[in-house]
Amino acid sequence: MGDTQVGWRHFAAAEWAEARDSFAAVLVEVPGDPDALDGLGQSLWWLGEREAGIDSRREAYAAFRRRGDLCAAAGLAVYLAGEHRIDGQPSAAAGWLARARRLLDGAGTVGELGWLHIEEAKRSHDPVAAERFAREALAVAHELASPDIECMALAQLGRAVVAQGRVEEGVGYLDEAMTVALGGETSDPLACGDACCTTLVVCDDLADVARATEWCQAVVEFTERRHFIPVQGWCRAIYGGVLVRAGDWERAEAVLAEALRSHLARTRGSGRVLPLSVLAELRLRQGRIEEAAQLLEGLEHEPVAVAALVRLHVARGDRELAQALLERASGETRALLEGEVALATGDLDAVADVVQRLSDSAQALARPDLAAHAWLLEGLASGSIEPLERAVAAFGELRYPLEEGRARLALARAQAAAGSPLALASARAARDVFERLGARADCDQAAALLRELGAAGRTAPRGERDELTAREREVLELIVAGLSNGEIAERLVISPKTAEHHVGRILAKLGARSRAEAAAQAVRLGLN
Repeated sequence: MGDTQVGWRHFAAAEWAEARDSFAAVLVEVPGDPDALDGLGQSLWWLGEREAGIDSRREAYAAFRRRGDLCAAAGLAVYLAGEHRIDGQPSAAAGWLARARRLLDGAGTVGELGWLHIEEAKRSHDPVAAERFAREALAVAHELASPDIECMALAQLGRAVVAQGRVEEGVGYLDEAMTVALGGETSDPLACGDACCTTLVVCDDLADVARATEWCQAVVEFTERRHFIPVQGWCRAIYGGVLVRAGDWERAEAVLAEALRSHLARTRGSGRVLPLSVLAELRLRQGRIEEAAQLLEGLEHEPVAVAALVRLHVARGDRELAQALLERASGETRALLEGEVALATGDLDAVADVVQRLSDSAQALARPDLAAHAWLLEGLASGSIEPLERAVAAFGELRYPLEEGRARLALARAQAAAGSPLALASARAARDVFERLGARADCDQAAALLRELGAAGRTAPRGERDELTAREREVLELIVAGLSNGEIAERLVISPKTAEHHVGRILAKLGARSRAEAAAQAVRLGLN
């Protein structure tokens, strides 16, 4: 006879498939058992079968209601409210949350009340209100001595406090949330994953590369050990985005590839969207526009893909479409995108408006990255040297190498226009950054400016290109395009072994340790 306790023991050990089978066996013997339906739904979710998991837990909600277990039903109503919020269905989410409130009316201090307050904090667009809800959840956690609720409440509290500009205080709450989540105190994997995801998003938004990288590494390792497949894929995508901005593009490629190989990402579901969008952002930075377009196919209505889509259309010169997509962006991301689109269309009044908004937000939220972007936009629009010098220094401090290189290139143009002898050094510094990163389009622009200034555009010595055979140069172009050895073999109609041999010889001749370094060398050789 099936036993839900067996299923929950497997669940606690992160043996998701075994838990799923145990709960399914119970349901064969006792159809409609609410505990088994809930366990089956949770197991399916952690196996990456999100829609099936949600359906099972929706059935569990109804079964708990029939049984008269109002608190358990309320907890599932909160969960379903969150899933509908994530799917962009605010009316359905509000309905489930209202149902949860009604079911918990008069229930006293129960765990489900803490989850309710956490969901209310997530839904609130007012950070002051979000802080209030998070503190109410934290009070429930302390009264019940629940580390699961505590780690989520601390993460939401940190997010709300940071949003009000109290960054140091908020980051302290986030660090504590991560300590609770990863330190072995929690028992609910969803609570642990929720705290981790919230913390990573806030650290990423703050442009705190060091903290985001540290926590990303810790979370990825933790989720691998616990087999937290959905959280693992999502966190890897966030980690990839951090590495992209930090200029560690080779490692970003590996992290994003692993995210896309995860069980959840193999389905054409929400788990695939974020890593695809981040990878598209990387391709845009590398100047590989058509590859970015291919990655973004089918993601036109996905909120997380908006930034990459806007930048893709700007790069292609389709400014009207880029402008139309801005309506789907929000917050500081929307302001940044509006500035980029306004700059591309030559709307200097709109650029000035964005600069002011970013400057105000930077001061109110203690966000040096927003200030740096504001200075860069101001300098690009006006050609003034002072804001560009500030942008160079700020991006250097933030460790955002591509943005620093772009600020240096803009500074070089402004210095050249002013007749400054410093223009040559600035242009060379920008080119060196772009070559090291493998940012092909940016490197072209720097090389063109250097030639205008009477200097060599590239750093490769004359004759270096001749060290590669014609076939090796052909293979190198395909490496730059991101093709694997097998794909190179298919494209050139050669054996995979021969393709591997060519790649090995190219790496040896260029002194490159990896394909990414070879691609960067290709920029120096002018293969773009």
